[in-house]
Amino acid sequence: MDRYEIGPVIGRGAGGVIHRARDHDLARDVAMKLLSREGSSPSERVRFVVEAQVPAQLEHPNIIPVHDVGKTADGDLFYVMKLVEGDTLKQLLADDRPEHELLDVLYGVAKGIAFAHHRGFLHRDLKPSNVMVGAFGEVLVLDWGLARAPQGATVRDDAGPMSLDGDVMGTLGYMAPEQALGEVKRQGPATDVHALGAMLHEILTGAPPRPARTLVELIPQLNRLPAPASGPLGALALRCLAPDPLARPRDAGEFEALLDLSR
Repeated sequence: MDRYEIGPVIGRGAGGVIHRARDHDLARDVAMKLLSREGSSPSERVRFVVEAQVPAQLEHPNIIPVHDVGKTADGDLFYVMKLVEGDTLKQLLADDRPEHELLDVLYGVAKGIAFAHHRGFLHRDLKPSNVMVGAFGEVLVLDWGLARAPQGATVRDDAGPMSLDGDVMGTLGYMAPEQALGEVKRQGPATDVHALGAMLHEILTGAPPRPARTLVELIPQLNRLPAPASGPLGALALRCLAPDPLARPRDAGEFEALLDLSR
């Protein structure tokens, strides 16, 4: 930790606090995410390490670069990533940016997730707030804490290897039915495709496809499709939101190709 000088808080979330920091060894500013050991559960610490390890294994222009991971002297976990100064897709949606600009962002997200799918990884928490658009127009997928690694990959904490499978985790409004129902064996690349379709629907209509404040409110909606937006893009969004994963595009690579053809 002598390498880094921790600066002001620039973001907060359930998975930790993000600070601007100075990397003295490389003389550059970075983003550092910290998770306090006190008050965090073993599963939260595992998710935090996953959030660092997965993108570190996925070197791609549309995936956030991770530079370092470790523990402070007090046992708090941290990881260091590229400092991206810009707006999230959520902010761009709120600013009512032109549709073609938002679709360009979504296309970048699809490219990054297609690479992850090709490598055997799932994100499982795609949503507008987890997409950052930098000052140079770069599109980066963030927050890989709910990711699933390829079979055989393990993540370790002080307690040893742990699995998060079986937990109902994700974000209401973008969560696929198989996630909401905790059906782990049905989760695959098409689970991320559902979230890509939900973001496409929001770009086209201004709202997520299944508005809900609680899981109890969401579950009755899982077998229903929203009113479609017009045109080929609306049809693509509806196909991605199909309750049956087998009815959706098979992975983000297919979604990327269909999005390109539909524009």
